[in-house]
Amino acid sequence: MIREAELIAQFTVLKREVLLTWIEEGVIEPHRDDQGYLFDQVDESRVALCCDLHYRMGLDHVSLPVILSLIDQLHDARRHLRTLTHAVARQPEAVQREITRHLSGEAGTERE
Repeated sequence: MIREAELIAQFTVLKREVLLTWIEEGVIEPHRDDQGYLFDQVDESRVALCCDLHYRMGLDHVSLPVILSLIDQLHDARRHLRTLTHAVARQPEAVQREITRHLSGEAGTERE
């Protein structure tokens, strides 16, 4: 984990006021102790993404939480899909074939 000053030093475009705004808005959720904010690797990656979206792509502060929420939803959906894929892979071949057949539309047109 790193401190706020170290994080800001990594991202030369990042202004402290902007970082604090992102924290206040819940865009970045660092840990905190009696000496201030602590950022883990996930926080650092999220700050990097925010910097790209805001400084390089010109996304305003109002839109940033919306876009990040959509990105978070996409990552969550991918995680669920990966979990489902692993669960299907552990099934007998006959079950896997039936699932594949159903997904390809060969099992009929009914949808649940």
